[in-house]
Amino acid sequence: MTSGVFISEKVSERLMYPWPIGDFDNAMDVALDAAMNYLERTGQAEKFVEVQRVAAMAIVAAWKRGERHRVKLTNIAIAAVERKAEPSPNLKRSR
Repeated sequence: MTSGVFISEKVSERLMYPWPIGDFDNAMDVALDAAMNYLERTGQAEKFVEVQRVAAMAIVAAWKRGERHRVKLTNIAIAAVERKAEPSPNLKRSR
């Protein structure tokens, strides 16, 4: 019987991110977990560790600017990953 609850296979990798700043807050972990959950569900976290690092660094940057709202931190992390995944407009297509 399926309960419809999504349990990530990578949960153990997300239990505690090693934040590079001293003023860590649980909101950062909650935001990173929510962002990674979304990115996994949408197939954007194939390179999990790299994607997690990009998302975490975006959260750290926003945190240092004073952002404390978990949902905003989550959205900032998702946007950073999605921006990084977009092809650069300066790249020319080969024919």
